[in-house]
Amino acid sequence: MITSSRFWIISILSTSFLTVLTNLDHTAIHYWDESFHAIVSRNLTKHPFLFTLYDQPWLAFDYKNWGGNHIWLHKPPLAMWKICLSYWTFGFNTFALRFPSAILATASVWITYQISQHLFDQRTGLIAAFLQSFNPFLFGSVHGYKYSDHIDISLLFWVELACWLLLCAIRSGRWQTYVLCGFAQGLAYLSKSYLALITFGIASVVWLSYRIKFLRPEPNTILQIRLKHLGYVFLSSLITVLPWTIYCLVHHPKEFLWEHKRVIDHLSTDVESWGATWDRPLFDYMTLFYPGFYAFLLLSVLFLIVVMIRKRRLSEFFVLAWSIGVIVPHCYALTKTPSATMIGLPPLLICLSVVISRTFNHMDGIYTSCLIASSISLRIVKGGKSLVQGRDQFDSLNNFAPYIETNFWIIQQIGLSLFLFLALYIIYRGLSRWKFRQKAWNLMRIIAILASMTYITSYIESAIAVTQTNRNDSYHKVIGEKIQATYSNNSCFFIDDAGYGSHFFLMFYANRSVYQSRYNDHKKGIVERNLCQLAKKSITAGAKPYLVATIGQTYSYPIVEEGKVYDRPYIIYQMLPKEENDEHKN
Repeated sequence: MITSSRFWIISILSTSFLTVLTNLDHTAIHYWDESFHAIVSRNLTKHPFLFTLYDQPWLAFDYKNWGGNHIWLHKPPLAMWKICLSYWTFGFNTFALRFPSAILATASVWITYQISQHLFDQRTGLIAAFLQSFNPFLFGSVHGYKYSDHIDISLLFWVELACWLLLCAIRSGRWQTYVLCGFAQGLAYLSKSYLALITFGIASVVWLSYRIKFLRPEPNTILQIRLKHLGYVFLSSLITVLPWTIYCLVHHPKEFLWEHKRVIDHLSTDVESWGATWDRPLFDYMTLFYPGFYAFLLLSVLFLIVVMIRKRRLSEFFVLAWSIGVIVPHCYALTKTPSATMIGLPPLLICLSVVISRTFNHMDGIYTSCLIASSISLRIVKGGKSLVQGRDQFDSLNNFAPYIETNFWIIQQIGLSLFLFLALYIIYRGLSRWKFRQKAWNLMRIIAILASMTYITSYIESAIAVTQTNRNDSYHKVIGEKIQATYSNNSCFFIDDAGYGSHFFLMFYANRSVYQSRYNDHKKGIVERNLCQLAKKSITAGAKPYLVATIGQTYSYPIVEEGKVYDRPYIIYQMLPKEENDEHKN
């Protein structure tokens, strides 16, 4: 069995890794959030401890504006250091940008397998590893298509590693393992701040549960977690993050304190229009992580809560504490983002995998009834898409639970599943004296498993579809690489494309500061900036300003270069001071 499990987990990991590598080097850089991290990481290759967005800010900037700042501390350093290392290894390209995500996403699957088999069994571990290895949202994050990228993948990996080390520490009682757990949690913190503290939260509730004797000791196992062990985790985490914290407070106190304030503001303030009512994570965002079987996953969690209360074992308690510890704070916080519950992906998939795995147990009635009921309900009640889309509609959502109302199909699926489960389980118990009961039940189980395979197939197809998307942006890439090769380091560029992120796309490939001469304001529409003033300010700062015209509009500046990229023209103008430009026109 061990050899067989090893074969299957290696097959899962290798297949997933090779699949996610497909078109990993696509040249389209996503505006949220990949473009920022790509540029900051590239600048790190010049100065590894100075995090900058605009490495050379030719125009005035506000340190509170993380989208146009010079010193960039909007995210902790670890993930971008890894991208920087990848740049040094593979060069400045999009494959190097995303390769660390592919590595850690695959490694996190292996950790999910280890946690699952430690808590439950190898079959559960293989199912959970398989579900995570082809998760469409994770694939989208690795490829930069989601509102997350390597930052969230890095957080996921280090949180998982910390949780695995915590589990090993609880079962061994070794203080050294608790220290390693704290170190991993510190690295998770250096990936994406306070979300990393979920591991310490799990450790605390496990300690409290043993303290009040809620959890029962396992047979032939010495479970050890004491208050001093919590101290080891906390102190080792603190020691890990303290050097970076001190460095920032000494060198960049304004930026560092402002960004930490904004992180805390997420609890009670609508930050950047990501505010939403409490139900959005559960009834909108999380459906992206578990397409097709989300109601079954929630039903599995409810089942394990009942089992945990009855059995009071560490296994169910651990994954439920992890899951609930991620979801509840995010529901409470006013500002909610789609990727914030990603670190709850492994325990929730483990919960689902436990139910599926226990369906295979001989003479099982409860879990088989659950699988059959869920398969039927998912067929009868079809899932829909949210009617409330976008992140700027929070002001119009003043109801108590608008997302439940919008996605009421989730409630319908769960309700029908519970009804069918009770009916099936009553039938199962009622047939206890029928000698053909087990054969009939096995037939129903096989039918339910075959029905669920269709969801697995569409699940894998959704993940593969992400890698086949293959969005490319030859336009900004060609222009940017030409700029980098031709123009001096003190060149400053303006682009008249008002599309979101167009200046960052060009800035990544050009490795020069790029600003928008026109931008899209969601209230005012397209806003035209004064080109003469932009030229004057940049020249005063010591730059040579140029305008990249991409929308077909002509300007009264001397042309220094023009060309086409796949039949899409561009012109680069030299932005002269007003006096020189007047002479040029004459």
